[in-house]
Amino acid sequence: MKTKLTFGASLLFLLSLAILVTIYLAWILYPFEISWLNLTNRVHLKSDIIQYNFHILMDYLTNPFNQVLKMPDFPSSTSGLHHFAVVKGLFHVAQGVALVTLPFFCIFWNRVVRKGFLPLYRKPLVFMVGLPIGLGLFGIFIGFERFFTLFHQFLFVGDDTWLFDPAKDPVILILPENFFLHCFILFFVIYEILFGYFYFKSRRSERV
Repeated sequence: MKTKLTFGASLLFLLSLAILVTIYLAWILYPFEISWLNLTNRVHLKSDIIQYNFHILMDYLTNPFNQVLKMPDFPSSTSGLHHFAVVKGLFHVAQGVALVTLPFFCIFWNRVVRKGFLPLYRKPLVFMVGLPIGLGLFGIFIGFERFFTLFHQFLFVGDDTWLFDPAKDPVILILPENFFLHCFILFFVIYEILFGYFYFKSRRSERV
């Protein structure tokens, strides 16, 4: 029972780690997005101004000590601020899960992975590796726009504040759909690297 709990907590750690790495890498790579997506022409602002406002937004979303969102060049409506507050809460949940489950992951690594018992967990690892592949194929089948809508409807049940009006929340102009597509792709790659590593390690452990 303890081993199953440790394994389950380790899966949650890897999932939260993939989410957090995606968030911070998206933050770091955003200057390239400004160029790739031609955001300067969308809002008629210089690249460094867009980047500065995005930095303020990301600091608010990821920093639990920052409770006020005020972007100097992008005014926000009440509904827009509400949505960002909800997203901030979700980001902090991911941070909290990573911190709480890290000790369980360390225990799992020392007692299971290092001692060569990982093949015992191959089936759930196969499921974890295959799950996003299935979701990705589903997203390709229905189109990213529809998948993106379903994702928000699932994540924000009964809350439609994610449907930004550019006239009231112009920040959405520097967060176009393609930016989120890139974030989803980045998450997929990071997730598959993490879980794929443990899956292939379980196969190598069995051969040894």
